[in-house]
Amino acid sequence: MRVLFLIVLAAFLSACGGGESPDKEFTPAAWVDPFIGVEIGNTLPGAALPFGMVRLSPDVAPPNHTTGYRSDRPIRGFSHNHLSGTGGGARYGNVLVIPQTGPWTLFPEPERSDEYARPGYYSVLLKEHGTEIRCELTAAERVGVHRYTFSKPSDPLTNDELLRGYVPQAEILGRVLIDASAIINMVDAEVTHNVKSGVRILSDREIEGYGRFRGGWGGENPYAVYFAARFNRPFDRCGTWKGESVSSDSLREGIDVGAWGEFVLPQQGCVELQVAISYISEAQAWRNLESVGARDFDSVRESADSVWNRALSVIRVEGGSPEQKTVFYTGLYHALTMPTDLGRDENPQWQDGERHFWDFYTLWDTYRTVMPLYTLVYSERQREIIRCLLDIYDHRGWLPDAWTAGDYAYVQGGSNADVVIADAVVKGLGGFDVERAYAAVKKNAEVMSDNPYKYGRDLYEYEKYGYLSTRIKNGSSKSLEYAYNDFCVGQVAAALGYGKDRAKYESRSGSWRNLFDPQTRFFWAKDLEGNWAPGFSPTFRRPDYWNGPYFYEGTPWNYATYVPHDMRSLITEHGGAESFVAFLDELFDGGHYEIGNEPGFLTPYLYHYAGRPDRSAERVRALLEEFRVGRRGLPGQDDSGAMSAWYLFGAMGFFPVAGQDVYLIGSPVFEESILMLEGGKRFTVKAPGVSRTNRYVCGATLNGKDWNRCWFTHSDLLQGGELVLEMGPVPTGWGRELPPPSLSD
Repeated sequence: MRVLFLIVLAAFLSACGGGESPDKEFTPAAWVDPFIGVEIGNTLPGAALPFGMVRLSPDVAPPNHTTGYRSDRPIRGFSHNHLSGTGGGARYGNVLVIPQTGPWTLFPEPERSDEYARPGYYSVLLKEHGTEIRCELTAAERVGVHRYTFSKPSDPLTNDELLRGYVPQAEILGRVLIDASAIINMVDAEVTHNVKSGVRILSDREIEGYGRFRGGWGGENPYAVYFAARFNRPFDRCGTWKGESVSSDSLREGIDVGAWGEFVLPQQGCVELQVAISYISEAQAWRNLESVGARDFDSVRESADSVWNRALSVIRVEGGSPEQKTVFYTGLYHALTMPTDLGRDENPQWQDGERHFWDFYTLWDTYRTVMPLYTLVYSERQREIIRCLLDIYDHRGWLPDAWTAGDYAYVQGGSNADVVIADAVVKGLGGFDVERAYAAVKKNAEVMSDNPYKYGRDLYEYEKYGYLSTRIKNGSSKSLEYAYNDFCVGQVAAALGYGKDRAKYESRSGSWRNLFDPQTRFFWAKDLEGNWAPGFSPTFRRPDYWNGPYFYEGTPWNYATYVPHDMRSLITEHGGAESFVAFLDELFDGGHYEIGNEPGFLTPYLYHYAGRPDRSAERVRALLEEFRVGRRGLPGQDDSGAMSAWYLFGAMGFFPVAGQDVYLIGSPVFEESILMLEGGKRFTVKAPGVSRTNRYVCGATLNGKDWNRCWFTHSDLLQGGELVLEMGPVPTGWGRELPPPSLSD
């Protein structure tokens, strides 16, 4: 009954990490616009809870995005599991509910209008065959709740009818289909396939079923989803279908199967439906359905609103424009959409008491911004995520970079769980076995993977030559990431007091030099004999840039500064700070920088290392303005909230160097940002008088003391207190004397 829901709600609220209860009147969910980024950003407009297993959202007729949604395509129906912000081939879109009137069809193309969404709620008006269907969606953790209001505008009454008080008695036939075989069909090579499905009508208002699927981005990754559905009113007619065969039978199995129910309704009639999903069994789906009990649509919606307001209240911003606040809280909302929390009872492969998550999509994206954000304001959730990564290592042998539908997906770069774990270790997050974590990251650094495109590293050439050659797909960018991964492994070794291991991995992290060409000042590619590959260009990129051949999803410009652990040495290779600043200026002013992809996330802040935080402020401020309200409001795919979290840090005025105990002070857009930390503490960033003109930090105090550094540590932040930034219209030289730390310091 309601007990399961309350347990899940309490677990999430405790995982938020916010120590103090927010003001009751503070409702940040009201600032969120789920439609921001649905086009370029591939964000999800539908109803869900933070990390919820159910993400109930509209699916449109193909072609579409990986979310199943597009603004310019007719809505086919509403399915219960989705991703948000991802690229590649689509997954999920299972258990599709199709409301309709008129002729029976699996492929309706109604007109849509009056679309609205806020956290935990989605609504749209569909029109077909002279009838309107108001479709409303809300969600619990594992249950999607639907409300469909069917109405048929009547002809105007005559004067005689008005005098007689005539009331039209028209009826509407409303139909609701549940497609157990549904998938998001992008007309794409990496398409998901339905293997087998089944449905069973249990009573005059209950249906259960299952679907087995494989395919999509990352590999076959077969999985099954089960559902339990209950309507709030009995069917007037019902049945099932298989392919094009529609009947009144109560049981169907195979491919392209589903069940349907019809309702004879008054001129404006309403049908409510609760659908629970499970990745374990139909019996588990029915247990999940009990989490909402007898609550109606509005009650579930109010609960979702409460959950979201609490989740978003861990950060409070003041000042800025209404548009900036909307982008900010929508960004925080996006950062809480994935991964998918399966709890301790929904992992179909093993259950050992550890909380399990699907859809790390991928750590290559999220380690830079999302994971450091969780460490700050959702600390317990980050501990659970790291324990899940280690649990996968225990049961499957390797830490994942991408994990979806219960299996490894594609490695996009290095072994970046190393960075996630190092980040938690150096910041003293706690709550997981560091020795066990070190064994996992050390395996990445020492053991050649038997499938480096799915887990681990391609170590043979890296250990022998210090780089991956032109023979290895994306070998140059992987080499740079391996170097940083080694540094992060050394960080974990240092925390455990393993001095020899630390020295070994820190030394190996200098392998980036093997691909640095001092003549061009770029990283490039070499063959096994150490010869530079022909055809160098700083803008080199194939049309299918994710396939290399040398750099993953980027050009030499995009990777030219990827030495986050030893910027001092890279600056020396460039001939000193002044030359490096000029190089960065050419990168930005020449139009070569791309904020729309993760490899460049840290780049705008790298002026800090050359003693020019004022130049970082200029670049970051300009880039923050590329984030806007509107369906095209993100500058690139959101990638599980990674893009949105970049905005959050930039707008608050500090940015994490993931894997290190360093935050770089930037240029906030808000006059005040308050972060709720664990233990009832708060950290506040104040920037009185900040504006587009007053964008330079001219002085600072941290917890009441003068602060001349352009960076601070996690321990500085964790004490609570406040960072006060004096903002002005021109640089003053603040923060230039002591650059952020580098390995070679």
